[in-house]
Amino acid sequence: MQTPYFSIIIPTLNEEPRIGRLLRSIQRQSFKDFEIVIVDGGSRDKTIKIAKQYSAKIFVIKGLKEFPSRNFGAQNSSGKVLLFLSADVFLPKDILEDLAQFLNKNNNISGVCAMGLPFDAPLWMKIEYMAFWRVLRIWSAFTRDFHGSTNFMAVKKEDFHEIGGFLDEFCADTIFFNELGRRKKVKMLPRIAVFVSGRRAKKMGFLNFSKHFLWVIVFDYIPFLRKSSVARLLQDYSAGYRMKHG
Repeated sequence: MQTPYFSIIIPTLNEEPRIGRLLRSIQRQSFKDFEIVIVDGGSRDKTIKIAKQYSAKIFVIKGLKEFPSRNFGAQNSSGKVLLFLSADVFLPKDILEDLAQFLNKNNNISGVCAMGLPFDAPLWMKIEYMAFWRVLRIWSAFTRDFHGSTNFMAVKKEDFHEIGGFLDEFCADTIFFNELGRRKKVKMLPRIAVFVSGRRAKKMGFLNFSKHFLWVIVFDYIPFLRKSSVARLLQDYSAGYRMKHG
């Protein structure tokens, strides 16, 4: 069997309302050279039933958390490039083709991240997201201090394993992409964007979501505060809220 270009890795847990939308957007891609790898943490809804309709490789490991699930998917994938997605996003039709063209033209690039565009979110969340990504691109360009999200993160498979994969902790995607950027060449792609659900913002509300976002800003933009008591307080708040409310 020919090695696929992309292995699209998606961790799931009770994603019945969202997983079909993402998998349909993958199926409709103009670029077809990929495999789908789903690592499920023990869903009690119809997540797996829906995923089986899209020829995905499915692994069910009850209790496996998000980033260990991503590592397991990477270890059990065949593609040259690992594309990590979250289950509550969906993709524009030509995004895989655009990404493949970019990587083929830039063989020295090890990993890329794309901006998230909230599609069903309140206006204040859209403003926060757009401002965050715009400032992050500028920050990364000037400081070489890179950060990214597994809403949409592509990494060459050999480089992913060389780094050692994701840690099992909060913001492990940001930590990984930062380390990748220190050792290899990475890029944030301003012209490629993935659509992100605003469900968490609507559930958390403006104040709680903004507190969560404040932790991300501290972690991404203020290096000397990353291990401070302020950062730990914000991290504990964000991690606890997400664990309780999803």
